[in-house]
Amino acid sequence: MTRPSRSALILAALALPVYGCTQAAAEPAPPPSPTPAAQQAGPRGGGNGGNDDGPKAYGDVITDEAVTQDGMFRVHRIGDDMFFEIPRSELMREMLLIQRPVESTLQNPGGFFGGGPRLIVQWERMGDRVILREKEYDLRADTTQAIYRAVAPFRKGPVLATFDVEAYAPTDSAAVIDVSDLFLSNIPELGPVDGLNRGRSWIDRTWAFERNIDVEVTQTGQARPPGGPGGGGGGPGGPGRDPQSQTLKLHFSMLKLPDQPMMPRWEDERVGYISSDSWDFSRPDNRLDEISFIHRFRLEKQNPNAEVSDPVEPIIYWIDPATPDWLKPWIVSGVDAWQPAFEDAGFSNAIFGRIAPTPEEDPDFSLYDARHSVIYWRPSTVANATGGQTVDPRSGEILKGEVNMYHNIMQLQKYWYFIQVGPLDERAQQLPLPDSLMGELVEYVVAHEIGHSIGFPHNMKASAMYPADSIRSQAFLERMGGHVATLMDYSRFNYVAQPEDNIPPHLLIPRVGPYDHFAVKWGYAPIPGARTPDEERPVLDEWARQQDDMPWLRFTTPDASGSDPNALTEAVGDADAVKSTGLGMRNLDRVMDMMLGAAEKPMENYDELEALYGQAVGQWGRYMGHVAAIVGGAYSQEKYGTGERFEPLEKARQREALRYLNETAFKVPDMFLDTEILRRIENEGVVERFRVQQARVIGNLLNQNRLRRLIEFEATASNPADVYTMTDLMADMRDGIWEELEAGSVRINPYRRNVQRSFVSAVDDLLHPSEEAMNRPFNPAVDPSTTDARGVLLAELEDIDAMAEAALPRAADAITRIHLRDIRREIARVLSVE
Repeated sequence: MTRPSRSALILAALALPVYGCTQAAAEPAPPPSPTPAAQQAGPRGGGNGGNDDGPKAYGDVITDEAVTQDGMFRVHRIGDDMFFEIPRSELMREMLLIQRPVESTLQNPGGFFGGGPRLIVQWERMGDRVILREKEYDLRADTTQAIYRAVAPFRKGPVLATFDVEAYAPTDSAAVIDVSDLFLSNIPELGPVDGLNRGRSWIDRTWAFERNIDVEVTQTGQARPPGGPGGGGGGPGGPGRDPQSQTLKLHFSMLKLPDQPMMPRWEDERVGYISSDSWDFSRPDNRLDEISFIHRFRLEKQNPNAEVSDPVEPIIYWIDPATPDWLKPWIVSGVDAWQPAFEDAGFSNAIFGRIAPTPEEDPDFSLYDARHSVIYWRPSTVANATGGQTVDPRSGEILKGEVNMYHNIMQLQKYWYFIQVGPLDERAQQLPLPDSLMGELVEYVVAHEIGHSIGFPHNMKASAMYPADSIRSQAFLERMGGHVATLMDYSRFNYVAQPEDNIPPHLLIPRVGPYDHFAVKWGYAPIPGARTPDEERPVLDEWARQQDDMPWLRFTTPDASGSDPNALTEAVGDADAVKSTGLGMRNLDRVMDMMLGAAEKPMENYDELEALYGQAVGQWGRYMGHVAAIVGGAYSQEKYGTGERFEPLEKARQREALRYLNETAFKVPDMFLDTEILRRIENEGVVERFRVQQARVIGNLLNQNRLRRLIEFEATASNPADVYTMTDLMADMRDGIWEELEAGSVRINPYRRNVQRSFVSAVDDLLHPSEEAMNRPFNPAVDPSTTDARGVLLAELEDIDAMAEAALPRAADAITRIHLRDIRREIARVLSVE
């Protein structure tokens, strides 16, 4: 499981945790003496002026012209200036500070809508100066132990800004500071626009509430390049082009962390939860422990003695009023779909989707307020959606859940549904899809992203635990709640079902499944009598071990490293990928038959047809990847001290996979070569489409990690004859990729020539990895001379060269003869490097 560091932001598919976690509050740190650099970059009070003569009388600073709001701090606006009046009680209090973009004149939708900084900060005072400091949470220790003295300094974090005290309030000596420039300066941690121009930037509005202060500002500066950091949108500026101005509206929300931290719950790698990690110097067992607390909302029963009770505070996701009106009910139902899972965990009415008020209905409500969990509707060309959360680093409590629904996600869902299950749903056999079906597809996406936002990462494992034949049975699907055990897989739609199975369309779309119910209970259900995370562990362990008897409750094994063919993305029925892919290919053949009729329309060009054709080819490529994953694969199950976690797949199953690939991946299916379609969408490109897909399958099979596993499984087998070896793989690939060379008359078509060239190229990459590949940070290439792979691959090239030499006299046409000569030259080049 991915564990973010304190500053990591995980989007996906994925969630957005803030920091590692801690137990003890950090001690106050003395403010540093200002340096010239700090004075140049800091806001007012940190060197840009300030009160050199010391604090003034309160009435001289907060004059009768002040517009004042009361809340966590008193906020005063006097003309263009803004003052915070910070009571002593709020000094040293840890607070969440988040920034969210609201508007932009130039938008790179992926970057702009990706969100802004989220920090844990506190206000400190030393003499007549107030300091805003970020807090660190990578290290923790019990404050009663001596080692805390050494840990505490590492918890302080950097100083973000310093302010002179302008005045003290007469009643409680609250410090009055001028924060006008705090949100309008180039403090990098606050994510300002690049090259912020103070003269073209201003404070728009402020809100003051009991536990939070919100500030909305307009910032003008230079557009960030596409893909640049932070929340800025990319513009046409770049190398060789003049930079372009950009104006952003940004919303800052500062929220006090809960007075009493929620009791954390330990992470368990058998159950998928997004978590925050830190190093704990106070744990027993004579070692330094990296500990992880799961991310979850605080749910507490109104009636602790009731088996099922309403929570004290339900989880509310506010739905962006900008969401298209016809989709709002579907967004609401996507959130509410999780209610039965929470009821199984002991909470009724635990989670709701509600339409957020418009500014006209409630001028004080903001989607960007740190107190509100939100589903944003983004006017973006990006065909995606994301879900995540911001958490209290002391406990893992989710303070603000967020989902980004990009408008163009509907395009992607339309294509996938048509390509995967169009033959199974009459509504999907004409385009565009009806609103009722599109609503169901959006509801599915929302429910998936809400899963991320309430704490769940992807789980590609549980859904593979249903037999392929079972997910063709309506009775099974009704009993299990659908064709997937978890909504958190990328399993998509039930392409394994066939028209004759008569599966109702609502059972073709993933829904909240048994694993999701299990995971919600594991993470959210109260454990009576447990007063600490350690006291919860025996019950949590008992719950987790249900996976032994119910495999559909399993989570992706963290250390499987891509070796488990039952943990695949975009796969349905991957318990038997060969059978399920064969069934999916039948449906894909039907899709190709109906594609032209669905996409060709008078007065419209062929962009839709081209997009659908590309999606179909891509789906074929994904299917082939599912089968390729069987080779060198291992069954896995995460266990805690109860037995073996990995078991290599049977030799027969791996050999079956290669036979299927030889027939279906390394030969282009006839369904894709329909000239009625090809002549409408392009006059060239189809050969390249399939070269790319087939080269990807070959590269997948010859992946260095896969080859190492084959070597390892042979080395550790009690009977090596029972395992599928690297030499078996080479022999089976040779039979499929080079079969023409054995024919009496050798004729090799363009697609097959590409397959053969791709094989030699993939072997060359393994034998002679580039310097870049050797030095890449993740999964770097290894020196081939350190494994058996080098000898096997060199021998294979020599054997293929001999076959090509023998086949040359039997070449049936000039291009085949040229190709064989070229293959021999390329093999000679590869071998000569040795």
